[in-house]
Amino acid sequence: MDSTAGQNTELQTRVRQQEVAAEIGQQALETNNLDQLLHEATVAIAETLDSDYAKVLELLPGEDEMILRQGVGWRDGLVGDATVPAAVDSQAGYTLLSEEPIIVDDLRTDERFSGPELLTSHNVVSGISVIIGSVEDPWGALGVHTAECHEFTDHDVNFVQSIANVLAAVITEIHAKQQLHERENDLKETFDRITDGFIGVDADWVITYTNDRGKELITLDDEELVGRNFWDVFEPALGTTFEKHYREVVTTQEPTIFEEYYPPLDGWFEVHVYPSASGLSIYFRDITERREHERDRALFRTLLDHSSDAVFVEDPETGEILDVNDTAIRQLGYPREELLDLTIADIDTELPTQEDYREFVMDLKADGHTTFNGTHQRKDGSTFPVEVNVSYIELDQLDRAYVLALSRDITERTQAKERIRENEAALERLNVTTQELIEADPEDIKRRTADIAQSVLNVEYAALWHYDEAIGELDEYASQTSPDIDADAVHLPDQLSEQAWQAFISDDVDVGNDVKSSESEGGEFPLRSRVFAPLGRHGVICVGSTRVNTFDDRLVDLVETVATTVETALDRAAGKAELEQQNEELVRLDRLNILIREIDQALVQAETVESIDEAVCDRLAESGLFEFAWTGEFDAAAGTVTPREWAGIDTASLEQLTTGEESAIGESQVVDAVRSGEVQVVADTATDPRATPWREAALESGGRSCFCIPLVYDESIYGVLVVYGRTPQPDERNVDVLSELGQTIAHAIHAVETRVAQRTDSVVELTLQTTAETPLVRLALEADCVLKFEGVVPRADGDVTVFFTTRDVSPDEMIDAGERSLVIKKVSHLAEQNGGFLFKAQLANSTLARRFLDRGATIRSLNIDAGTATAVVELPETADVREFVAGLKQDVPDCNLLARQSRTRSPDTEQRLQTAFDQRLTPRQQEILQLAYRSGYFESPRVQTGKELSDALDLSQSTFNYHLRGGERTLLAMVFDHVPDA
Repeated sequence: MDSTAGQNTELQTRVRQQEVAAEIGQQALETNNLDQLLHEATVAIAETLDSDYAKVLELLPGEDEMILRQGVGWRDGLVGDATVPAAVDSQAGYTLLSEEPIIVDDLRTDERFSGPELLTSHNVVSGISVIIGSVEDPWGALGVHTAECHEFTDHDVNFVQSIANVLAAVITEIHAKQQLHERENDLKETFDRITDGFIGVDADWVITYTNDRGKELITLDDEELVGRNFWDVFEPALGTTFEKHYREVVTTQEPTIFEEYYPPLDGWFEVHVYPSASGLSIYFRDITERREHERDRALFRTLLDHSSDAVFVEDPETGEILDVNDTAIRQLGYPREELLDLTIADIDTELPTQEDYREFVMDLKADGHTTFNGTHQRKDGSTFPVEVNVSYIELDQLDRAYVLALSRDITERTQAKERIRENEAALERLNVTTQELIEADPEDIKRRTADIAQSVLNVEYAALWHYDEAIGELDEYASQTSPDIDADAVHLPDQLSEQAWQAFISDDVDVGNDVKSSESEGGEFPLRSRVFAPLGRHGVICVGSTRVNTFDDRLVDLVETVATTVETALDRAAGKAELEQQNEELVRLDRLNILIREIDQALVQAETVESIDEAVCDRLAESGLFEFAWTGEFDAAAGTVTPREWAGIDTASLEQLTTGEESAIGESQVVDAVRSGEVQVVADTATDPRATPWREAALESGGRSCFCIPLVYDESIYGVLVVYGRTPQPDERNVDVLSELGQTIAHAIHAVETRVAQRTDSVVELTLQTTAETPLVRLALEADCVLKFEGVVPRADGDVTVFFTTRDVSPDEMIDAGERSLVIKKVSHLAEQNGGFLFKAQLANSTLARRFLDRGATIRSLNIDAGTATAVVELPETADVREFVAGLKQDVPDCNLLARQSRTRSPDTEQRLQTAFDQRLTPRQQEILQLAYRSGYFESPRVQTGKELSDALDLSQSTFNYHLRGGERTLLAMVFDHVPDA
């Protein structure tokens, strides 16, 4: 019974201990007051273990003593003031070094340590001591004591240890909070003291902190930023450099620094971004003013560097170069770093020593400013003249002085003065020479030109290339070399003659300042620079030098002056000879006029075109003014001219001139004269590129020039007259006279043909050509073939039916081409005829043939080839050709008259049959008769039957036969019922 009661009592004690430990733990969670918690813990321990004393000792910073922080049972005034030694020989010190709880059964006899005065003065006998914290980092000790011997159980020890553990955890947490709070306060104080703005951002871009300076910089002093999303506050930064750098730091966890402009604040900011485990730390400062200063300095520096003058900032004591602009670097050829290691004495040849520089500065300091001319030396040792503007500047704010020098390269100015001096000397020499040339004759001037050019221009080589008008060639007439050079040692480029010719024909000065010479070229002194200056019609002056880049603008101008002087002298000297030549030309012109009168007399007496041609050619060839002549007939369809009469040249030579593969007469000036209606002149057969195809044949026959005179009267072409002169460069008056002669000849031929036409039954035959896109022209282009017109018949419905034949195209291809045409209603294949195919086409538009017929013309032929329609038509002799052509051009603007000539009229019976066909037959009868005739219906055996033809016309056979017989009856009645004239 007693045993059971004891067990129950022990169990209750343990339960009570656990409850107390839990209560102390709960209080630890609910309070931040450490002293209150320590006090309540000592009270709970003393009550639970029925002890006299309980204490909490805190290890002081020196770790030599421990203070009684809290406790119960102790005399008044000891808690918070009493201390015990922390040495190992005391119970408290021994406890700090023990990982296990310390149990004392009797302090008076315990040999491990001695009791401190706190315990012995209170007669402590037994107790338990445990460490609060760890041996490595002890905070203090928790103890419970009795004044009498007491045997503590293991449960008692565990109870005290559990309370110590709770206290250790609470103390650690409170200390951590205190340290954090202190750090936060320190950090805030630090952030508020720094001049940079600061913003802290967590991983979710939520602002965790911002200092006062940051709010001030972003002008958000009155707004609470902490807790807001960073991108909501700084939305304008999205998509800018700010966002790019912030997100890069988050990704890479590497800090960065950048400068950027933020438009909402109209300012530049320098931003330092640091990564952290929880987000970003952003430091920023307003650098707008600094950037503006930097911009101003950069602008000033840029302007300074673009100055045409070199700028030097110098130390007045040592002459050291402190700063320079880019112009100085370029002028002297030094890198900036190397130039800044030099002194003025290193570059200014006028101040070669430091002593010289100091004396110069002393004078400068007295005057404040000076300007002088000097010489600067480049890094490569070369020198150049300069004009230097120097000032002595004292800066009070820096308490020091500087020398500022502005140096201007005056090389060009110096060279210009030297060039002026040289020009004056050269012009003086030229003036003396000009006086000598005033009375010189042309040959003397030509002989002296090279020597004059060489001496005046002071070059190594000069030559005159003279143009011989008689032979049309440019050759070197005379040359002169410098007395210091052997003439045979000067090598002239192989292409010099070609270049001289080009300069002559272009009449432009040609300058070459780097003439390349091949390694194979001989000569000790090859020309490396040269100038060609034209002398008008006289030739070219060539001056050369063995040095590269000899001829600058000054010397080229001087070359032109020499050339102008020589040209003027040659013109003056040639004046007398030209007057004599003019007199001779007047005599020759008089002979030409006499020749023309003789030809006019012969034309009046001529009765035929042949006699006109013969009279003209004979008199021209026999006159002595021309070498030979011939007249030709123009074939408009073929575009060629065929000789019909000639004199002064044999038949074989003429054939060689006008026929053969090499002559290309069809594309020559002869055809051009006929087509243009204007005289074509080849002034020099030997040089004119247009004469290339027939040059050799003409020169062999003595023709040095050529006149192609169209024979045109009243817009009609009657052929062409071709006259070959004995010399090149004919007088322009010859052209005018021969042009009038052509008109006279054409009038004479017209008169002869008119007289013949009056005596015979004649018609006017016209050859016309157009490229207008008429329906048949378009059809020929579409089918890529040649069309030959066969006939046209008007239809009752307003359309027209056209018959035509083709070759080199199948019927299916032609029908397909007609179906693709918008203006051709239908194309039908009628028959195969003479190796080609006959077609009929129904057209909605008026055709070119119909336009001819409507104006009273008879179509002899009409062919369409490669987009061009060529027609030969006849008009009555009494018809007004000009009115006919003008009316035709109203409908077909590009229709051109190629040829006009008279022909004997067709027999009267043929005319009357044609008239009957056109006037007495209905359109359907005309269509059916033409179709039947051209389809071989009247052949034996028949090529096509009436049934086939009626199907082609979409008619019944009876209707076809009705119209066919009606047409035949009309024609036969006209023949058999005709009564001849009595």
